[in-house]
Parts: sequence; structure tokens; C-alpha cells
Amino acid sequence: MNLKPHSINYRELIKKASKLTNLKDFGDPLHLNGLEKLCYSLQEEAQLNTIGKIAQHSRLSGILINRLRFQKDLKDYPEIKKELIASPVVIIGLPRTGSTMTHRLLSADSNHTSMFWWEGRNPSRFPKEKRGQPLERIKSGKEEVGALLSASPDLMKIHPMDAMAPDEEILLIEHSFFSTVPESFMYVPSYSKWIENQDHTNAYKYLKLLLQYLQWQMPNRSKKTWILKTPHHMGFVEIILKVFSGAKIIQTHRDPLDTIPSYCSMVTSLAQPLSNNLNPELIGKHWEKKLSRVMKHCMKIADQNPTKFLDIDYKELIKNPIKQMENVYNFIGKTFTNQSEKEMKNWMEANTQHKHGQHQYSSANYGLSDEIIKRDFKDYINTYIN
Repeated sequence: MNLKPHSINYRELIKKASKLTNLKDFGDPLHLNGLEKLCYSLQEEAQLNTIGKIAQHSRLSGILINRLRFQKDLKDYPEIKKELIASPVVIIGLPRTGSTMTHRLLSADSNHTSMFWWEGRNPSRFPKEKRGQPLERIKSGKEEVGALLSASPDLMKIHPMDAMAPDEEILLIEHSFFSTVPESFMYVPSYSKWIENQDHTNAYKYLKLLLQYLQWQMPNRSKKTWILKTPHHMGFVEIILKVFSGAKIIQTHRDPLDTIPSYCSMVTSLAQPLSNNLNPELIGKHWEKKLSRVMKHCMKIADQNPTKFLDIDYKELIKNPIKQMENVYNFIGKTFTNQSEKEMKNWMEANTQHKHGQHQYSSANYGLSDEIIKRDFKDYINTYIN
């Protein structure tokens, strides 16, 4: 196969997306600042191999095309902005703390709705796609997941991937170019530093608008409660509480001695196909420090808004998930019905723990030690773990 490397230039990407769609309106121009910063970091810092350059060129092109198509639908169907996203349930927590399990258990209830993975990658309708008939986007999502798992076969042991399953709306936030997605599988230090110093309010307003768009596409969602989830939200939970009226926060907890190296292993698995110059110790240092900062921020916001937060311990979740879900329903003011319990148990039967094999990892592989993690997460461990 003859693969031709691509230059990742933001002006060329914008020009190409406009040419392919015959559209020019990308929405809020502020978001394109993030694209420029990201393209610089990808081109100058990420040390991408040929496959990595082609993959990121394609990914960014797809995001820009989604933005163009979304803006067209917003113009043609202004009622999209009238869709109500009422009192969503937002699941946060350090990666590998049971947040995915909590997310998918709650999403199993037919009274709830979540973003599917295929929607996150292509939230905008394809040309000539009729409302409520996203067959080509579903097909595209399945093909992409298949390719991703072929490139990183161990990924299913770490984070079960399924185009048709609920997944993290960080994929939607990525469309604002204000997300942690790039640094989750590439070395982009200048971009990472830049987004940490930005106001993410507009990014979350854009997320809400995209959720309204997804709801408009499938009107049966309008009477359901949205279940949102991504660790990314921990750094911006105060913005969520402002942008999403009535939001309730579910925070999952697990010993960071287990979660931090596990997440570093996931990042490494995602990054391996894209670069020939991986440095696991650099990955470990970056994410241990970043997640420590994010958690301290989240703890501060939780202290200021105690009635908005419910804590779930990972061990208790694994031991008795239904009991934990009952606690969630009490917290959000909903009745935990027999039907809700049945749907969740059906999901658990089809998704047993370690179904795809057990994930193996070690702190030492990433230049970390128990002492470093205990030091940086001392307050968190004392508050939620001990």
C-alpha cells in the first residue's frame, strides 16, 4: 500500500473542507484558534509517523466537515436551538474508576439517552441523509472502530469499544478544538498547555448545541434524560453546572495507584500506531501531573456545591452495582423501577467484567511509583479512598 504523508496545515484543512462540501460557515471562529494551535503541535511536536499524519489529517478534515454541515442544518432548521436538554446526569471521575460501567448501566434504562460512539465521530448528517435515518454514519462508525481495534488490539481489555454503544461526548467537544482528545494519544505539549489556559465556556455551549442537534435528529429522545460522561469534565465541572441547567454530577472513585498506571497504559496503546518515538515515561509524567491538578480543581468545586454531587466507590460498584444505581436514582429524584433494574441486569449479563481479557499494567513502565502517586493525590486519597 502506498501511503503519502500529509502536511497538517490548518489553512489547507479549512480550504479542503470548504471545497469538499461547498460550504463556508464553520460557526464560532474562536474555535478555529484551537485548530491552529493543534496543527502546529501535531506538525512540530508529535513526531507522527506516516500512518499518524494521514490519520490526523483525516480526523481533522472530518471534524471540519462536520462543523460545516452542522452550521448548514442550524441555518435551515432553527428549531434545533429550541430542543430542551433538561437536567442531564453527568458522570465524572478519574479514568478507570468505573465511570464507563456507571455510564452504560444508566444508559441501559430506556428512559435515558446517551451519545453513541458513531454519533460522536459524525454528529452531522451526511449529504441527502433523511432525519432519523443515519445508516451511512453508523456504517462509517463501525468501520472506524474495526480499524482502531485492528491497530490496537489490546484496547478492548482497557476500554470496550463499540460503535453502537454509549460513549464519551469528549468526541463532541473535540469539534470545538478545546478538548483533551489529542493528548490522549499523541505528544502535543504546546497545545495541551494552551487549552489549560483557555476559557472553555464556549466549548461547552457548543457541546450543548450539538446535543440539541442529536436530539432533533431523533425526536424520541426529547422526553428522555441525557446521561453524559467523560473524565474531561472534571476540569470544567463549574462550567457544566452553568451551561446545563439542573445538571447532577455522579463522581466515581478508585485508588489512583490502580487508575493512573492503567490510564497511561491505555494512552500508550492508542499512541503506538501513530508514532515510532513513544516515550512511556513522558506519558506517565504528563498524565499523572495533569490528572492530579484536575482532581484538585474538581474537589474544590464539589466542596462548593455539595448538593450537586454524588460519590460512588469503585469497590462498592463492582460488589453491588444495582444498589449503587438505586442510590443514583434517589439522588436525581427518579423512581428506580423494575423495568430499569431488568434493563441494567440484561446489560450486565452481556458485558461481564474482563470479558475481553484482563488488563495488565505497572507504574514502573511509565516512570511512576506508589510514592509519587500517593504524594500528588494525598488529599484525594484521604477524602475518598481511605
